Amino acid sequence: MKKHIASLFLLLASVSVFALPGVQQSIPDQSGQFVYYRDSSFERESYVGIIYFDESTYGLRYFAPASDKQAEVKLQFYFTLDTEKAASKGIIEFTGETPPDPFPKSQDETDIVNYLHDIAYEMFPKRIFLGELKEKTSSAETYSQFGGRVTMEYDPMIPVLNLDRIVTSDGKVAFYAVTGGKLTDSSDTSFSDFKGIPAKVSYGSASKIKKGKASDMQIENEGLKSQTFKIDSNWEQKSAASWMLGSVSAIATAALPISDAQKGSLMRMLILGRDHSYPDWSKMKVSDKNGKIELDQVFYDSSSKSFKYDKKRIENIGEGTKSIFSLTVDAGSYNKNKKYFDSIVSSYEVK
Repeated sequence: MKKHIASLFLLLASVSVFALPGVQQSIPDQSGQFVYYRDSSFERESYVGIIYFDESTYGLRYFAPASDKQAEVKLQFYFTLDTEKAASKGIIEFTGETPPDPFPKSQDETDIVNYLHDIAYEMFPKRIFLGELKEKTSSAETYSQFGGRVTMEYDPMIPVLNLDRIVTSDGKVAFYAVTGGKLTDSSDTSFSDFKGIPAKVSYGSASKIKKGKASDMQIENEGLKSQTFKIDSNWEQKSAASWMLGSVSAIATAALPISDAQKGSLMRMLILGRDHSYPDWSKMKVSDKNGKIELDQVFYDSSSKSFKYDKKRIENIGEGTKSIFSLTVDAGSYNKNKKYFDSIVSSYEVK
């Protein structure tokens, strides 16, 4: 957690202004950022993933989990495009493409690969013609793959295409963002390993926490406001700004030089998963009032098949500086001790 927070400023400072060819992004993409969509145009449960590497290099992936009657299907490929044609005319023309992995073994799988090609040919130009996106917006479009007239809703917080969802003319949501992430390095397989997020949070077994002696914690930041919160003697301090409650929960605080102009990039970083940990965006809650941001999320760790609750509080503590308070807790422990953990988060203040 500390490593993740400490690296945020470096990541924010190193991004390019451009992502899609010819489109200046208010929240620029970073190499390795990806998004997954639930695609309801298929009869079976299906997901489409899009990953960004640079303005000319992307990847597309289709995944459908196994069912009682159908086997699992997964197909992906990477491609490069002609950035000049894309930027000047909105024309998507591939300049290179990897073979589908695995190679299609049936006509149905070949059709899926063609469908992924159509997504690049259709969705990319629509986003390019939309231009710079500074806030949530929608666009009425004709999209034959989704039955004709649709409304495409965009959110700059979502990577790559900024596409949030596609709503058909009869009001049905046909295509919508469910999760996103960022690869940590070239060996990270989080994009190619995604297999969906269970609909219900699994809690497992957990114990009731017996409250210990209360302590008032105060983090001094020279020349800036201080961060304060309340914990008890169950917590062990691991560093000047991090604490652990056994193996079930962690708290970390940070003061980072982040301007208001970088707030969007910071928020995107915080809502994306890392290393096979996927946020369930259907459960995400965001509040931004009077300069105070509250971000509550649920993450699914596919490696351990476990869930975690993550609560962050972000405030201005000085000119061009923001504080981040973060509490992460195993779902089972949070479910058993909700009031205990919520009281810690609600006790957080900057003074």
